[in-house]
Formats: sequence, structure tokens, C-alpha cells
Amino acid sequence: MKKGALFLLVSLLILPVSLADISIQTEQNTYNLGNKIRVSASVLQPNSFEGLFKLTLNCGTYNLQYFLTPISLEANFRSAVDVPEVVATSSMLGDCTVIGNLLTNDNLVIEEKNSNNFAVTNQLDVLPVNRRITALPGDAIQVTGVVNEAYGNNVLKASAKITLDSNSYVIDAIDGKFNLTLQLNKNIKSGRHIIEISALDSKNNAGSAEVELEITAVPTYIQMDLSGNQILPGSKIGITASLYDQADDLINASIDLELTAPNKEKVFRKTAQSNEKLDYEFSQYAEPGIYLLISSYNSLLAQSQLNVTAIREVKIKYENEGVFIENIGNVPFEDELTFILESKQKKYPILKKISVEPGKLLSIDLSKEVPLGIYDIKLPMKEGLEPVREKVGEIIQSAAESAQESLINLLPENENLLASDVEIHDNRPLYKKFTGSLSSLGGTLVGADGLLAKNPLLAPAILIAIVLIIVFRYGRKPIIRLIKGKKDDDNKENQN
Repeated sequence: MKKGALFLLVSLLILPVSLADISIQTEQNTYNLGNKIRVSASVLQPNSFEGLFKLTLNCGTYNLQYFLTPISLEANFRSAVDVPEVVATSSMLGDCTVIGNLLTNDNLVIEEKNSNNFAVTNQLDVLPVNRRITALPGDAIQVTGVVNEAYGNNVLKASAKITLDSNSYVIDAIDGKFNLTLQLNKNIKSGRHIIEISALDSKNNAGSAEVELEITAVPTYIQMDLSGNQILPGSKIGITASLYDQADDLINASIDLELTAPNKEKVFRKTAQSNEKLDYEFSQYAEPGIYLLISSYNSLLAQSQLNVTAIREVKIKYENEGVFIENIGNVPFEDELTFILESKQKKYPILKKISVEPGKLLSIDLSKEVPLGIYDIKLPMKEGLEPVREKVGEIIQSAAESAQESLINLLPENENLLASDVEIHDNRPLYKKFTGSLSSLGGTLVGADGLLAKNPLLAPAILIAIVLIIVFRYGRKPIIRLIKGKKDDDNKENQN
């Protein structure tokens, strides 16, 4: 034990008093797989020295003693050491350093020094010229860039793979440069796409990058959806106009809508958002026929046809001794209608030529058609007629209702009852009253049991009497005026 301690003490006395200065430096701070790691090393010793110089590569748990050489140093003179290159391998991936040792020939360490830290990586840098590209469907775009090693040197040769959506293209990157012309599909989806670029060299270094591709939507067509094509007047229709792009995707934009009637007049002009449902209610009196609905966006047009059904219908009701005919259809109503006013004594058919425009109301004053009396008012059944029975008040007695229903049930199948047991006054003009009286009298005289039938010799006398009565009743005033006027003329002539 004492001999060993003595040997160590003698050895320390032999060592130079001043320590050596070792300098170790790598050329790069990052190396890719396959790169040659070059190290420059030098040693400065204040005293002459004969020994060994050793270099060890340390990368985490990986250690490689790759250089050991004898070294002869002059005092105070820095001596460079020619260090061989070492190739970076996958075992060295990570942070590394080179450790330099100055040893005696007996392997005693005189000085130890570490180089700068550096990294070994398998990552390449893919650098696109354009990180963002905006294009239209069908355009040709250029995807260009360079592939660099981690330290910035161009990769001499690598394979580049460029992928857009589901399509991939493989090209060579020569001297680190790649260039690909991509022809975009005409129906490519609008919006954001990612162009993926990956590169791989022969030493298994790899890298990737992304290019953002923004496709501008191109309005391509308009689609119109209607809730129906056959429209009844007074009903609603749902209209949805949708603008689509080249990939059949909806575009959020404003669309112009225009509806034109069969007479070429504009019904409406509206603006709606794409895919927004718009409800339009046709008038009850809308003109029948084919309507043209056009939706437009810039130069794009879409059109649909709507057929508004022709409705020929009137509503007929009795009120205050009058019949009111309202055209609730959308075409002019022209027809001949026969109203039957029936009392206990007689039945009066009243024939009227009716012409009512849509939405208009026509009235017939029955008091100017029949004598004073209590009547049931009937209307023959006919297509397009909607009779409305009169109600005497808000509350009708059950007995009256039952009587009216019984009367309706007794009507022929071809008749409608407008009103029952209504009083109608006689406001007929004079000529109608006279015609009615004459007709009634004639009926009495010439009937089967009439006076003339029993006494035919009385006919001339009765006829003369009738004429005199007519003249006396209706023509007396004109005759008196005529006589009076003649007398006045004679008086004037006598005076002259």
C-alpha cells in the first residue's frame, strides 16, 4: 500500500506543472445521416511532451472511440492534429459531442476537453417557394421548392412525393430542387385544400411540408325547388332557389327572383339567399295560365313554369230583397241564370244574363221583378254556383231550422234554396206592373173557365173596354195635352 502511494506521488511530480490547452471544434452544428463529421483539433502545451491524443464521440448512451494517435508537442507551440472524418449513422441520432483526451504513454489523462455540442438527425427541410396558392377550378398551378439538409446544404438527390386530395405524383429533386405542374380538376371542391410534399434521400433522411391551396368557388348553376307546379288561386307556393359551384356545393349568395304572369306583367321581383325558402301567396283572383319564374345570379339563369288553375265560381246569396252574385273565381263569369220566386199563388222564373269580373259583385233587386208577396227563392243547380242560404239572425229557432231543412229536402235534385218565406215588396216599374196585370187579366178571360170561353160574343166588347181603360189610365194625360195644345193654337190664330 505504501509502495502504491509512493508511485503515484512520484508520477505527479513528473507531470508538467501547467495543464495543456486542447481545442476541439466541429464544422457544423447539425449533421444528417450519411454526412461526414469533420473535427478540427489542436493542443498547446507549455512544456515539451510525448504522449497520446484520443478522440471519443459521445451521443447519449452511444460512445465511439474513433481516433487515437501519438503526439509530440513542443513547449508553447500549438500543434494541430489531423483528425479523420466519421460518418453519421442512425446510432448517433440525437445530441452529440466529441471528447478529446491528452494521455501519457501509460494512459494517464493529463487533460480532457469537450467539443461544441452538435446534433445528428434524419430530418430534411422541405421549403416550398409558395406556402399559399389561390386558384380557380381547372387552373394549372406550379408546386416548386427545394430540399435541404438540416444544416442548410442542398440535398444532391432525393425523391419528392406531392399529394393533392387522393392524387399523388413522384418527381426527382435534383440538386435539391423540385418543380411540378398540377392541373386542377374542373370540379374540384371550393375552399381549403392541403398539398402535401414529402422528400426522401438515399441515406434515409426524410422531410415534409405543406402548401395551402385555396380554391375559389365558381358559381355554375342554379337549382329551383317548388312545392308544386299546379297552383290554385289563393294558395301558397314554396320557392327555394339554390346556387351551386363547380363541385355541386352550395354557395352562400343573394339570388334574384322574378315572377311573370301570362299577360307578361311582372308579379314580383325579390331577392333571397341561396337555399332560403320563400313563400308566395297567389291572389284569389290571380290570372289563370302559365307563370314564368326566373332566378338569376350574374349571368346564370334558371326558370320554372307554374300553372295557375282557372276557377269559374260565383257565390250567390239573398239579402234585403236582393240577390248578390260575387265572382270568387279568377275568370270572368258569364252565364244565363234563372231565379225562381215561388209564392203560394204563383211561380215567377226570372232569367238574367250575368257578367261579373273576378272579385266583383253584382246585385239583382227582386222587388223590381215580382209583385208584393211571400216567396221561396230557388236557383237551379249549375256548375260554378255556390249558393249561400239566408240566415234571419245569429240565432235561428230550432223549429224554423227544421222547417227550412224539411223544405230543402223536398226540393228537386236540380234546385238550390237561397231563401224561404221572405217578403218582397213591389217596386216594379209601371210598364211591368201593367204587363203583369194584363197578363193576369188575359189569363182570367181566356182560361178554360174564363168568361170568353163561356160567352164568345162578349169578346169584341171586352176588347174595346180594355183598350179604353188603357187609354184612359195611361194615355189620358198625353191626349189632354194634345187637345189643350190645339185649343191654344186656335186662340192664337183668332187673335191674329
